[in-house]
Amino acid sequence: MKSAFLLALMFCTPAFASFEDGRKAFVRGDYGAAFDQWRQSAEDGDLSAQRNIAHMYRWGKGVPQDLTQAAFWYYSAAKGGLDTAQYNLGVMYLRGEGVPRNEEEGVIWLERAAEQGNKQAADRLAHLKVETEHEPPTDDDLLAPAVSKKAPAAQPVKMVTNMKKEPPLYAHLASYYTQEMLEKGWRELKRTYPELARFKTVETQVTLPEKGKYIRLYIKGKAADVRDTCGRLNAKKQYCLISYP
Repeated sequence: MKSAFLLALMFCTPAFASFEDGRKAFVRGDYGAAFDQWRQSAEDGDLSAQRNIAHMYRWGKGVPQDLTQAAFWYYSAAKGGLDTAQYNLGVMYLRGEGVPRNEEEGVIWLERAAEQGNKQAADRLAHLKVETEHEPPTDDDLLAPAVSKKAPAAQPVKMVTNMKKEPPLYAHLASYYTQEMLEKGWRELKRTYPELARFKTVETQVTLPEKGKYIRLYIKGKAADVRDTCGRLNAKKQYCLISYP
């Protein structure tokens, strides 16, 4: 398995630095750090990262196993045209993992993957056999980024309605040295930008050698809402950065 890691490192060039950081963490066995790196890239629309965290949710690697979240992230990458995600989503539909079992839907996704040259999808379509034993993806699969060429646009497909809600997105608003300063600052931000009042807040304590201890203030909400709000605040020269606590 270690040789597979090294081979992937030699021949795979990721498209984004965050993917590389996640890959390095994965190689050294720090699966939690790999998940954090890839999760942030996934929120930014990186198809490779979306597929990777789907794998990790599916097999419980670096994060508690959650088949519904796995299906959600496979779907995100699959609708963007990533063949490996299309293949895995198709298999999950065939097996009823994280989504209601639906052979027709599964075949649709397998066909899309096969059209892009995915051999596993082509083989599965040839046999149309739902396996009972799970075989987790190889580490090569987790380490390989998506092909740089633009994937063909995916056609609309009716998505299941019983998946978990889209994971929330976070944005850093400000940092304060005391809780009192934070509460005062948050009140002022809401007074200046009333749209912030609809978001939940998250606070984290951080210690840096140069600055000492301080508290970071984040807002938390639906990805589209957080991105839109951050964009409007940035347009008004107000700091707002999409990031995770």
